[in-house]
Amino acid sequence: MGNNDIFLHDNYIFDKNRVMTFIGEHSGKLDAKGRVLLPASLKRQANAPDESLRFVLKKSNYKQCLELHSMEGWKAMMGQLTKKLNPIFNKKHNVFLTQFAKGTVEVSLDGMGRLLVNKNLLDFAGFSKDVVFLGVGTIVEIWDKSKYEANESMLPQSEFEQLASDIFGDNFNLYE
Repeated sequence: MGNNDIFLHDNYIFDKNRVMTFIGEHSGKLDAKGRVLLPASLKRQANAPDESLRFVLKKSNYKQCLELHSMEGWKAMMGQLTKKLNPIFNKKHNVFLTQFAKGTVEVSLDGMGRLLVNKNLLDFAGFSKDVVFLGVGTIVEIWDKSKYEANESMLPQSEFEQLASDIFGDNFNLYE
């Protein structure tokens, strides 16, 4: 572990190597009250009892979906952001953090293992009844199923390969 793997933020010690990661594509159904059952496989990946699972739910920055962050992952990310930004004395930093956090809510599972999505977030994501959960590293994206299937940011394989090459170059070794 390097020196940057463990850090202190708001009296919490975070180990970046222990922040939850999520994988897989899962289906769900939203009920009339805006609740959706968190898929069992995602709960297993969280590796904690339902009653202790706390999350941050927010609008995606780039897509018409919601992002579900574990509370530990959120605090780690905010710790990194606040180390790099100075929102008290830099207006651009302040505007960025405000926009980034706009509409953010803390959520936990109810007794039935469901997440309650508030109306503002439901409206932003354009949810109907069917949703898709997509594990993307430390984040779970939650999509309206029809929007997920029509997502313009999904690329054909050849374009994805070119994007990966543009980002990582030819000599990137994932396992170093």
